[in-house]
Amino acid sequence: MKKIIFLLLVILLAGCQKSLTKTEVTKELMGTAVTITVYNDNSTEAKRVIGLAFDEIERIEGLLSSYKNDSEVSLLNENGFIEAPSNDLMYNIKKSLYYSELSEGAFDITVQPILDLYTDSFQNKKMAPTDSEVNDAKKLVSFNNIVIEFKKISFKKDGVKITLGGIAKGYAVDKAVDVLERNGVKHALVDMKSSIRAIGNKGDEEWAIALQNPRNKNEYIAIIRMDNNSLSTSGDYERYFDENKKFHHIINPKTGYSATELISVTIIADKAIDADALSTSVFVLGKEKGLELIEKMENVEGLIITKDKEIIKSEGFEG
Repeated sequence: MKKIIFLLLVILLAGCQKSLTKTEVTKELMGTAVTITVYNDNSTEAKRVIGLAFDEIERIEGLLSSYKNDSEVSLLNENGFIEAPSNDLMYNIKKSLYYSELSEGAFDITVQPILDLYTDSFQNKKMAPTDSEVNDAKKLVSFNNIVIEFKKISFKKDGVKITLGGIAKGYAVDKAVDVLERNGVKHALVDMKSSIRAIGNKGDEEWAIALQNPRNKNEYIAIIRMDNNSLSTSGDYERYFDENKKFHHIINPKTGYSATELISVTIIADKAIDADALSTSVFVLGKEKGLELIEKMENVEGLIITKDKEIIKSEGFEG
């Protein structure tokens, strides 16, 4: 469901307490570069727990990716049901349905048929899908088509498919943080580019995340201070299908087309899964309804950039 301008998340890591050692490792997982940074007094131990956190992200990817043929998501999409699903899949789908209700359908994991249509049209036909094709695919899109039973998830219609692209990265970040915390880490950052979560601070100061305008690398739209919280950014630049970037991966379920009112949404929340889902929700809702949703949520702040480059911040946003 996740280009006049686009944003890069730049991690500013200087200035940590001298008694702590910085250990940083980057791996390619979940379709992006994932960096885990730990500050402690034992780099050998830091590397060990970072490895465990990466193992957890890889496990989550194996379950929730729609690009892996043997994942639970792929099996659910292929068969229309899955029995005895993992707690991870069940939790993500239940959380997705919560945000579908909260956003009045703006967040909807059943947009996969539209994404499949876009992919087929642009890769194989070298053209945009027709309105008729989009309308046919849209008939399969509704979070109400998902049925959750005690030990089974199923779809009401043949052809319904889901994508957890708007929530699973945040979940994986949270699960990696759980691993680090269970192993005694007090100061760390898990950075999955569009989804970031901090454990504590850097020892003597907060983490600083800069939202940078790549058209002018000396220009920062905001610098966000992080300490035991999460950040997620959704933008039309993350994945697109055509040269004009009119067709991108954040779908408005009500129209069947990509949401186009905004360029980017950044959400700050306690957990990465919530920041991830909310950034997508707000992107689809647009500036007015999106800001309204942010303002009614507890411990949530946001920054919205419209296609006209207007910058809108929630009341408590600092940066």
